[in-house]
Amino acid sequence: MTPPATATALADWLLDRPLVTTGPHAGGVRGSVCGPDHDYVYPEIAGYYLTWLSFLEATGAPQAAQADAVRAGVIGWLARELAAERGPRTRRYLRPAAEPAGEWRNHALFAFDLGMVHRGLAAALPAGPGAEQSDAWAPLARTAALLDRLRDHDGSWLACLPHPGAPAPPPRWSTTAGPHLLKVAGGVLALARGTETPSLTAAATATLHRHAPGLVAGLPAMSHPALYALEGLLQAELAGHHAYRGQLEESYALLLAHVADGVLPEYARQPDSRVRSDVIAQMLRVGCVLAAQDRLDTAGRHALPLLARRLTAMVSPLGALPFEDGGTRPAEPAVSRASAVAGHGNTWCAMFAHQALTFHDRVARGQPLPREWIRLLV
Repeated sequence: MTPPATATALADWLLDRPLVTTGPHAGGVRGSVCGPDHDYVYPEIAGYYLTWLSFLEATGAPQAAQADAVRAGVIGWLARELAAERGPRTRRYLRPAAEPAGEWRNHALFAFDLGMVHRGLAAALPAGPGAEQSDAWAPLARTAALLDRLRDHDGSWLACLPHPGAPAPPPRWSTTAGPHLLKVAGGVLALARGTETPSLTAAATATLHRHAPGLVAGLPAMSHPALYALEGLLQAELAGHHAYRGQLEESYALLLAHVADGVLPEYARQPDSRVRSDVIAQMLRVGCVLAAQDRLDTAGRHALPLLARRLTAMVSPLGALPFEDGGTRPAEPAVSRASAVAGHGNTWCAMFAHQALTFHDRVARGQPLPREWIRLLV
């Protein structure tokens, strides 16, 4: 398939396979479609999905006609999950017996997850008179209140906060305050429509100022969270925060130096580490935005079609995208390239890839990227 045709196939798959349509979790979005052992829904990806639906509408894609009906179900599911006193569970297994005994993620609140939900709800908000009466507004206020619980001593966001009496989570990039939280900060700032509390905007600004100044020196070793940081800075720029332009461009150049044959490895400095489709898509998205803004050099521009070609090759004819190129680790909710042929795929990878290939098609034709598309960076 060509990149435009691949983007269409990805959109068709996303509107069909990951959504739960019946039962107590109707409206939930699966992390991946790969069998009952990893069949779970969770708030973070539902937030991504709401942002993606708004992006789909912004592009004028034919599938956008389905967005309103799908959106209502996703918002309804999120509203039910957010209503829990301690906040939403990080993962909801559709078959409870499949939940691992030591699922520590369900014993803490995560700023990143809540931030992605908040962005998605903000993107879904209707505009105009009476908009505040929409069903989206109550869960939006709830995510703002939950994020306020995760404030650090300097006003920025903590990565996570264990529930009272719960043990501390294991040390991982997702449990430690770091540059990946720039995606929360940038997304909140870019999608704000005067609906957020002042404390939320202050936390986003404090998080930006905490993690952006030293990004080049402290770029995460893993490509995935490193690119989250760059995505956040792109969105923060839309809100008028341009002080970290150099950090963004230099960090992208550092990652670009490790791209070979259209692949940025899972660990940029380890060429034998895994080939992940989400990382390729992220690298392509950021590169397309920089290229469209005339901020990418010749070598960077030449890398974009290679990234697009490699990403396109990973998508099955059914529009399913595996998490990685090659087998998977049994403990991870990932999907192999072979199983993608049967329509099994990873949901967040598919959303990132759909957007990346849509961006690239436009940039390759010499057309500007609309500001709204960047604002709706999934």
